[in-house]
Amino acid sequence: MHYLLEKLHKDHRNLEKILDLLTAQLDHFLAGRESDFDLKIELLEYMEAYADQAHHPLENAMFTVAKPLAGEKADLMDRLMQQHQELAHLTRTFRNSLENIYQGGVMPREELEVQGREFIALQRLHLALEEQEAFPLLEQVLQEKDWDQIVEQSPNHADPVFDKPDKIRFQTLFEYLSKVE
Repeated sequence: MHYLLEKLHKDHRNLEKILDLLTAQLDHFLAGRESDFDLKIELLEYMEAYADQAHHPLENAMFTVAKPLAGEKADLMDRLMQQHQELAHLTRTFRNSLENIYQGGVMPREELEVQGREFIALQRLHLALEEQEAFPLLEQVLQEKDWDQIVEQSPNHADPVFDKPDKIRFQTLFEYLSKVE
């Protein structure tokens, strides 16, 4: 397996941890228990800073190179790249809703729940589609020269939580993760 695919697998495991944590926080909030809005907002900021700005662009570079080689599965590459745009929009929308509530805005719990559950469900479906269909296809169709092209085009951003910690920007998240681990 190419090291970039290994990196993406690792990213997906980390994103699952983030989604699990967000699910737990959302469950607490919707049940009327204590919920940490700073943490929820930081989780969404992480998704924007890393998933939307580094992880998805790397995948898009792979999908673009693989698309002409994918035959009948070329539409899968297009669908995943379109999902990246939709997920980025959902992330911003959900983060803005959380920030609005944190700053005293009013929003029905049910509406926030729909946004949160939709965001988490679509993220999980997207990760599963990539893991089960796209990544095996990439392994099958991409040759060494293709990987070299992808490496040249790919963004080089370290994960600000799991690889190269930014403990100032994601202070609440680090404090929470250090308690859990």
